Amino acid sequence: MSNKRILMIVAMCCILVCVIFLMPFPAKLINIIIYLSMGLATGIYLIKSGSKANAQKDVSINDLKRELAKLKLELHVTSNKIWAVSEQLQINLDENNGFAQQVYAQTEEMANLNAMFNEKIHETVTEVREMIRLLEESRNTTLELESLGINSETILETSKSEILEIVSIIREIEATFRITADYMDKLSDASKNIEKILETVSHIAKQTRLLSLNATIESARAGENGKGFAVVAGEIQKLAKESEKSVEEIKSLIAAINREIAGVHKTVTENGIKVEKGVKSAVNIENKLGRIHESFHDLLAMAKKIIFLSETEARDASDVVSKICEVENLIGVAEESVESVKKAVFKQMQNIMEVAEMGSRLNDASKGLMELQDNSELEHLISESSEHSNKINDTFMLIRELAELPHIKKMDRESHRAELSRFIQNNDFIEAVWSNDAKGRFLCSIPEAGIANAKIRDWFQKSIQGEEFCSKVYISAITKSPCLTLSVPVINEDGVIAGVLGVDLKL
Repeated sequence: MSNKRILMIVAMCCILVCVIFLMPFPAKLINIIIYLSMGLATGIYLIKSGSKANAQKDVSINDLKRELAKLKLELHVTSNKIWAVSEQLQINLDENNGFAQQVYAQTEEMANLNAMFNEKIHETVTEVREMIRLLEESRNTTLELESLGINSETILETSKSEILEIVSIIREIEATFRITADYMDKLSDASKNIEKILETVSHIAKQTRLLSLNATIESARAGENGKGFAVVAGEIQKLAKESEKSVEEIKSLIAAINREIAGVHKTVTENGIKVEKGVKSAVNIENKLGRIHESFHDLLAMAKKIIFLSETEARDASDVVSKICEVENLIGVAEESVESVKKAVFKQMQNIMEVAEMGSRLNDASKGLMELQDNSELEHLISESSEHSNKINDTFMLIRELAELPHIKKMDRESHRAELSRFIQNNDFIEAVWSNDAKGRFLCSIPEAGIANAKIRDWFQKSIQGEEFCSKVYISAITKSPCLTLSVPVINEDGVIAGVLGVDLKL
């Protein structure tokens, strides 16, 4: 019966008592008897209903106690999970915060590099345009060179023709000189023949003079008869002397002519040699002009090739400028994108810091929940008997052997799953088995782990330092029942602690 109903009944009784006292005595007596009967009945009813309510209350209290105990276990498991999640969240947030700061720094550096790159692109465009201008100037210079080459080639052709004509004239002069030399040789021979004739005439004159002398002598002997003959002899002698004198003069003249002929012959010979040298030089000049003409032809071909290459390079450079301008525009867009990413990363970093603060508060709240727990009632579940000690020692031996397996030392998920599955099947007193890496993450857990990260657990903190650990009785996050955890470190082939191997014993 509720308190409200009891108060109502008491109030009604008080009202009835007051009414009875206000009534006359006979009626009061009758009423007292009636109301005593009613009060007795009411009292009996109240006693029965009160005892029934107490029984129901005891049942409700026991139910509440069971619910409270269950809620306490749930609270224990949930608080452990919240603590584990908050620890893992804190770790992830720290990593994400560091990563975000690194990304922000790299984004800022990327923005600076992008600006520098954009500046270099501007410089490159300017230099390429300057190169195009120089190529245009080179092309114009090459065109002028080609024009000069064509003019020079024309001049060379004309010069070559004129030199060939000069060579022809020189060859004709050479032939004329040779004919002149031949005539001079013939004239020299004629002079020599005249000298011989003159010698003969001189000899005849001498003989005539001797004959005239003999005639004079003979005419003198003859006397008067020889006077006429003497006159003739004198005239003949006089003629002979004049002949000798004329012969001598002619000989002197012919000697002078021979000397002049010799000088002319010498000069003609020297001129012939010079003409021959001139012909050879003219031929050499002709050959050199031919080579120069070929060189000019090659030079013109190279000039045309240079013009073609200059035009091609100018076109390519123009294309490069166009592409670079496109890249420049893209860099501008990328710069805006980088700036947007930078702002987004900065905002994300601030959000991560806010989430980290909330994670820290969640961690504090989970620690507060852990402090509310009372595990003293769990201590009686395990005794200090030799049976439990032997089971613990045997289990330690088993998990030590398991931790020494090569597949376990490699810290491979699939290998761990295969070995741990085989281990829990062969040992029915093992409730759960798992393995963690050096950061507390679960490589394998059979059954599935109830917490995200094991860094909050004492067994992980001790074993990752190289110790073997046996926990106190606590509520398992896997089975939500009291359990006892044993853990050992996993040491890899290099002698470094790579993780932790743990089991839960059934209680």
